[in-house]
Amino acid sequence: MKRTAITFTLISALLTFGQAGAQQHDHGGHAAHAQTAPATGTGAWAPSAPGVAIPANSVYQVPTPLTDAAGQRFVLKDAAGAPLLVTMFYGDCHSACPVVIETLKRTVGALGPDGKRLRVLLISLDPKRDTPKSLAMMADMQKLDPAQFRLAVAGSDTDTRMLAAALDIRYRPLDNGEISHTTRIVLLNPDGSVRADSNKLTVDPDPEFVKQIATALKR
Repeated sequence: MKRTAITFTLISALLTFGQAGAQQHDHGGHAAHAQTAPATGTGAWAPSAPGVAIPANSVYQVPTPLTDAAGQRFVLKDAAGAPLLVTMFYGDCHSACPVVIETLKRTVGALGPDGKRLRVLLISLDPKRDTPKSLAMMADMQKLDPAQFRLAVAGSDTDTRMLAAALDIRYRPLDNGEISHTTRIVLLNPDGSVRADSNKLTVDPDPEFVKQIATALKR
């Protein structure tokens, strides 16, 4: 609980910073815009329970707009109403990220028929280089079903930091252009609160994590 409180205090501070700098940065107005206008497209993720209550500790409290591989804008709250798997990656990652993506695919497979109902969101850590077009190419290369797997990118480094803080994912750009980052995969409840997580970097699904997901899908 203490970590959650610290995380959402940090998010509040980042939101204040982003709003204060809106006149000085091309992407600075995104967070404020998301509070007054709906996303222009939610793809296959129209809310399955639009009236679901969003608690104060929900990741869905983060209003940062994202753009997916189809060029559609949305916010995390658009996924409310069903369990969601979410993690962060970047397109030019050739070590941990391919393993994480394979883990996600195998985790979905381990759930059997119920796995088809699970939504999976991968958010880029590299808004300077990852674009909807490059994300679409990656999704195609990885054979990710766009109805289930959604790759997306925020509009700025500040927005990306805000999302990473909410998901408790740590990352740091390196001088060689790579990004050092944790490989946390988070399972969110329909209201956006964290239900479970896995940090295991292996292509084989985490058995306990799979059980948690299966239970969430049955509710």
